[in-house]
Amino acid sequence: MEKTPTQIVSELCSRLLQLSRPNKDSLVKLLREVANTLSKIDQPSATNKEKGLKLIEAELRPLKKSIIKHALLKNRDNDVSLLVTVCVSELFRILAPHLPFEDEYLRDIFTLFIAEFSELSDTVSPYFSKRAKILETVSRLKFCLLMLDEDCQDLVHEMFNMFFSLVREHHQQSLINQKSMKTQQRKANTQQTQHSLFNNILAIMSDVLEEEANSSFVVVILENLVKEGEDTTSGADKLASSLIERCADRLEPLICSFLTSCFMEKDSIQTNLKDSYHEIIFKISLIAPQMLLAVIPKLTQELLTDQVDVRIKALNLAGRIFAQPKHCLSSYVETYQDLYAEFLRRFSDKSAEVRMAALKCGKQCYFANPSGNKASGVLTAIQERLLDFDDRVRTQALIVACDIMKFNMKYVPLNLISEASERLRDKKISVRKKALQKLTEVYQDYCDKCSEGDMTITDNFEQIPCKILLLCCEKNCEEFRSQNLELVLSDDLFPRLLPVEERMRHWVQCFAIMNHIHLKSLNSILSQKRRLQNELRHCLTLWRKAKVDNIEEAQRKKKSYFVKLSACFPDASEAEDLFEKLDRMRDASIFDVLTLLLEELSSTNAQIIKEKFLKMIGVKHSLFEFLRILSTKCSPSIFSSEHVQCLLNQLCGSTSANTQLKAPSIKLLLVILNMFPSYLRGSEKQFLKLLEENDSAADELIVVLSKAAPYISVNFGDYYPVLEKVCLEGTRSQTKCAVSAISSLAGSSEKSVFSELCEMLMDSLLCGRNIPTTLQSLACVGQYSVLEYDNIYEDITSYIYRVFQAEPSDNQLPCDQSSGCCNSCKLKIYGLKTLVKSFLPRHGQVVRKIDDLLNILKKTLKSQGHDGIKSCEDTGANVRLAAAKAVLLLSRKWDLHISPEVFRLTILMAKDSNAFITKTFLTKLYKLLTEHMIPSRYACAFSFSLSSPCRDLHDDSFRYINGFINKATRESRTCRDLDQGESLTDSPVYMTVFLIHVLAHDPEFPSEDCRDEHIYARFCGPLFSVLQVLLSINNNGFTIKETAPFLFCIFRAIKRAEDAVDSRKTPRLHILADIGYSAVNILNSIVVTSPQAPRSILLPSSLYSLTSITDNQNKAKSRTRNALEQSFIERIVHIFQSQISMHDQRCQKDSLAVGSEDKVLPPLLGNQIETSITGSTEASQNNTRCSRKRTHLGEHISCNSLSLRTVESEIPIKKLERHTTCAKESVKASVSNKITSSKHSGVVSALKDISNHGEAIIGQRIKLLSPTDGCFYPGTVEKFNSKSNSHKIIFDNGDVELVCLDSESWETLSHESMGQQERLGKETESYGSRNCVPEISHTLAKVTAQKQTTTTKQQNKKVPAKLNPPAVPCFMMSAKSKKGNSDSGEGSVSEVTDTSDNIGPRRSRRQRIS
Repeated sequence: MEKTPTQIVSELCSRLLQLSRPNKDSLVKLLREVANTLSKIDQPSATNKEKGLKLIEAELRPLKKSIIKHALLKNRDNDVSLLVTVCVSELFRILAPHLPFEDEYLRDIFTLFIAEFSELSDTVSPYFSKRAKILETVSRLKFCLLMLDEDCQDLVHEMFNMFFSLVREHHQQSLINQKSMKTQQRKANTQQTQHSLFNNILAIMSDVLEEEANSSFVVVILENLVKEGEDTTSGADKLASSLIERCADRLEPLICSFLTSCFMEKDSIQTNLKDSYHEIIFKISLIAPQMLLAVIPKLTQELLTDQVDVRIKALNLAGRIFAQPKHCLSSYVETYQDLYAEFLRRFSDKSAEVRMAALKCGKQCYFANPSGNKASGVLTAIQERLLDFDDRVRTQALIVACDIMKFNMKYVPLNLISEASERLRDKKISVRKKALQKLTEVYQDYCDKCSEGDMTITDNFEQIPCKILLLCCEKNCEEFRSQNLELVLSDDLFPRLLPVEERMRHWVQCFAIMNHIHLKSLNSILSQKRRLQNELRHCLTLWRKAKVDNIEEAQRKKKSYFVKLSACFPDASEAEDLFEKLDRMRDASIFDVLTLLLEELSSTNAQIIKEKFLKMIGVKHSLFEFLRILSTKCSPSIFSSEHVQCLLNQLCGSTSANTQLKAPSIKLLLVILNMFPSYLRGSEKQFLKLLEENDSAADELIVVLSKAAPYISVNFGDYYPVLEKVCLEGTRSQTKCAVSAISSLAGSSEKSVFSELCEMLMDSLLCGRNIPTTLQSLACVGQYSVLEYDNIYEDITSYIYRVFQAEPSDNQLPCDQSSGCCNSCKLKIYGLKTLVKSFLPRHGQVVRKIDDLLNILKKTLKSQGHDGIKSCEDTGANVRLAAAKAVLLLSRKWDLHISPEVFRLTILMAKDSNAFITKTFLTKLYKLLTEHMIPSRYACAFSFSLSSPCRDLHDDSFRYINGFINKATRESRTCRDLDQGESLTDSPVYMTVFLIHVLAHDPEFPSEDCRDEHIYARFCGPLFSVLQVLLSINNNGFTIKETAPFLFCIFRAIKRAEDAVDSRKTPRLHILADIGYSAVNILNSIVVTSPQAPRSILLPSSLYSLTSITDNQNKAKSRTRNALEQSFIERIVHIFQSQISMHDQRCQKDSLAVGSEDKVLPPLLGNQIETSITGSTEASQNNTRCSRKRTHLGEHISCNSLSLRTVESEIPIKKLERHTTCAKESVKASVSNKITSSKHSGVVSALKDISNHGEAIIGQRIKLLSPTDGCFYPGTVEKFNSKSNSHKIIFDNGDVELVCLDSESWETLSHESMGQQERLGKETESYGSRNCVPEISHTLAKVTAQKQTTTTKQQNKKVPAKLNPPAVPCFMMSAKSKKGNSDSGEGSVSEVTDTSDNIGPRRSRRQRIS
């Protein structure tokens, strides 16, 4: 009969009992058999369970005795211990609920179990399944409760800690895998697989907690809940979470008590958990949020505490809680509502750190529930922080907003996009830089989504490029100059692989919302890109030259190119060094690639070339980053011919996408082609079709066509019919562009086209068809084809003069209510413009006389319609305005022919009674001045509107004159830095010379017997106003320190001059000079010392002249009688002074609107103001030795000059009084020179070429032969540079040059001939061709002989005795002056000299040679 398992176990254990000291092998063998047999024994059936248990217990009693006898419960051998544990666990399983052992052995059994449990971490052990079986048995039998009954709390705690330490995330899967391998063929029992290791541990611990939960268990659980370590596979936190979730009811009071203590009595808690209670709350909120109902109010209170760090921690916790999925807190909305409300308030916390933390939390909340109820509140709070007063908070809000836009781009609020984009205009540079970075990332994602079809193009995101372009307007920030933003538009704005078609879709949409400021910024970026490409082409040409004749000249040119090229880089100084390094490398392959990029018109091909090039040189190349940027700037990276072709295809396609986008598409096309006309190559047919179909943009398209003509290949016959039609039937603006395009497109064989066009236009004019357009076409033909226009000039002139003299109709109403000008007057204005443009050709030279036209303009400005242009009373102002504009335009090339009267009448348009006319005139004047289209002397017109009672005119004039002064002074400073020897007339202060003359000839000048200071104050308002502006632009003392002496010198010069136009107006000049002198004394708060005063001043000889000695003496008494008393002059000035405070407030507001640079008047040209210790002056002239490009206030005035020089004499004749701020000084003057006129006969040394003269001739007077006109020009040798073997020559006209005398023809001027040198004058016309007036040398007596002796000694110290210059230098005169005794005197009398530009002197010199 087969034995039962219990009998087998009994027999095996009986044999074990018989052994006194069994060895390990026999013990292991027996125990293994026992364990295997016990696993086959099941509990008896429930029907007779008690009896069955007693029988089984009796049969298994030998096992119990053998375990106790041999002390197997305490055996330390791992194998034995494991088998004993298995046998004991099987005994408990079989005999349950009876205990197989007495109480005294239970603790040892518990210890044995725990020891085996500790080995469960070794999942690869062959005994892992046996230990897992033991754990399962203990869990099923709730064996842990027996441990509590036996008061084994320490073992329970040990077991808890051990479970937390050994549990792993993969335990459950490992056990399942092992069991599945064994049961694959027999279809494993699902119930067995569910009892995983993790679940058994969880069941054991849950049973303990349900039976006896205390604070010690809670601490262990919470410690493992927030446990952080390097072991990422640990499942302790998951086990703790599962325990809390399963035993929530039992643990809730204990956990709430602990957390409350952390809030209220944190210092009394001994465990380390007191610093982790926020993390505990968060973890519990994920698994059992109902447990925290009593804790949340405490967290809300923490958000209100005064401690910033506590608020931040509480805020972070609240943010993490609300960042959970919305279903977690759905049942507890009311409880968490107060916490949420306080959470939103922390976005406006008083601490910036708290607000920044709130923003980060808000982002996580939105990411978790973008469509939840709380999302809108979070977005509103984030949007408000974009306007925070702290730049760190604004930066963080910007980052959060951009991340939200990228996360939920399709449904992001529109106002959030707008507010985030506005941060590109933030006052902090750091915020703007971060905004640029984040918003370009957002825009790239937006472009990708549009390309993929996930989104449609919207204006909201297209605001981003527009706002980026506005960064160019930041003048005070170098980071956002066009050099940097070009790289943004090229590399960062669009995704790299975005097709050209998609890019153009976005650009067109951008242009639909752009304004003029955006376009101006984009044009500045494109223009600097074009400028770099042009300069680089020149530089590459120079680089490629195999042989250079003049190495020094080549190096100088390269240096100039490098400076210009480096200005197009973010760091100009660094770029210049890198260009020089590239020059030294002389790498032909780099030059070849750069040339290819410059010639490439396709962005796709350019990108391929660039990538190959960068790969070729490698990232380790010393110039890699520099060459990367340079190659980007060389290539068509922003726009290309592909963009143009894409636009033209869209505009000319039969299926036009959207008619609303047609206008911005054309605008974009014009911007591209105006900057890069070569991009039209390959799209000529589409462009012609567009030109034929679009009348609204025809003029702009025609302008583009004229620019692109050199780059495209077209058949002139295809375009000419369209252009001819425009010339005959188009608008005036279209006609102007059409003639320009014809001139550009017509080749040498088509030049006769202008002859045919002129015939057609004359027929149209005589037939009265579209006369305004025809006149415009004829005028433009005169600019581009002078010869053809000359053939019909008499016919055109005859017709236009008849139009001028036509009587306006009395009952004719204005056809243009905006301009208020009738058709008759409009036609006369068009005719006037036609004549004016014919004298301003773009090609060729005009030989016709302009006198008749100038005479008509003069009479029109004087409102004399009999010989001028007749106009009706209502529209006469418009005709005068047209005449004034005509004078301004003609002054560009015909200023030498414009008389002083015409000049004065033109200036007085600034005080016209019609405010609209005045404002239009000033706007045109300022535009021409800033573009250097007219002489700068016309700027004195602004002074008449500065004193205007109309606030708008005053504001405009103030803005214009500030802009002009700053621009003119910057240019003068640049010339000074380049040592180009400019004269004092370059200064904007010089406008007072012309202003005083205009005022002196004003018919409203007060009468001779008038002694009403209020009348004089009102009349002198323009002078006072301009002086106030000049002396108050910068009140730090630096500018005024140089401005006031210059003004004093001007007024003293005018006091010693005569009116060249009408000598009867001379007393008026002197009165205005006295008033101006006193006004400067009062307005100037800085005491001007002698070394600051200029030695001499140059006055235009066409306005100011000198009289003979006899006339001067005879008129002295007359001047004294006509002069105003000093006290009366001071009263006049004080009337104006009483209004200065009001002016200062107004100017301060306006200067803020103009800009910071308008507040500062840069210093005058210090190298033009030379003062000796005795205060004597040297006369100078403004005739240039050789032709130079110069712009100054006195240009184009006269071709000759005249010098008034202060000298000393021993023969006193009369006293002159001069008022100053401190005292009055009397100077006796005598006349020692007589006036004679003869040809040039100065005594000079022989013409010679001296070498090795060096420093020996410093201080010597010489005259140098000009290669331009063959004339000699006198000057003084000031310095010698031994390195360059060159001398610094100061010419008598004020010019300064560095000259190598070894290669020049020059003569020394002997001491005996200084008083006998003569200059020849030639009669010329008008302003620039007036008769030159002889020079008169006035000598003034010295006050004391001691000053004369001191002066002589100081001069002798400066110059060697052998080479001492004479007391009276030689000047260019229009008549010979005789020799006389002359010494340097104390009184300073300014010279009256011509200030014409480079064109005038060359012309006048040629005339003097004849």
